[in-house]
Amino acid sequence: GRAIAIRLASEGAPLLLVDRDATGLAETADKCGGEGTAIETLVADLQDRAAPRRIADAARTAHGAIAVLVNNAGVEFRGKVAAHDDAAWDRVIDINLSAAFRLVRELTDDLAATRGAIVNLASVAVVGFAGQAAYDASKGGLATLARSLAVELGPMGVRANAVAPGFVDTEMLKEAPDLAAEAERLVATLPLARTGRVEEGAAGVAWLAAGRASYVTGHTLFVDGGWMRR
Repeated sequence: GRAIAIRLASEGAPLLLVDRDATGLAETADKCGGEGTAIETLVADLQDRAAPRRIADAARTAHGAIAVLVNNAGVEFRGKVAAHDDAAWDRVIDINLSAAFRLVRELTDDLAATRGAIVNLASVAVVGFAGQAAYDASKGGLATLARSLAVELGPMGVRANAVAPGFVDTEMLKEAPDLAAEAERLVATLPLARTGRVEEGAAGVAWLAAGRASYVTGHTLFVDGGWMRR
């Protein structure tokens, strides 16, 4: 999320950054800052059903028109299916997938007015991995949601796409030693033979969000070192 914000700010986009971590949010805003930038922040938890309305109102107040929605918030639960109790499943699906839908629902008219774009952060996890059923389902849902939105909102001039990074050097990967070991094994088989950088995924988001991709909708862009060639 931070890399995406920095990339969009570098291209001159006014931003509303949302996170539940006020300290991290301030740090991200600081890294995006610079002369002429318009960066606002909002502390919010996407499990709060009131959050989408708060986010929409804050964006309208800060910037008026809303041209891009990036659904990037994500959490993970690692464990066998039997370990996915209702609380674990609900938390992942609610934050990763349901919140994205609720934000789109809240902002549809705004995005239609600007003929804007939606970019969902999916993952190469759409192929399915053992031990992360909720996470994989949420990421597959984001890719499919983008296709559905592309069909429904296209006549309004709104584009909807997804970016699906492969194994990327992030804190989430570092915090899961078993996944990191699996990533090391798998990336060695890829054409580019390395993990991705957050800046590379951010570049994909920036491209899909901008007019440069004006005829691209309903697409999932895999930024994965060649994984999906398989």
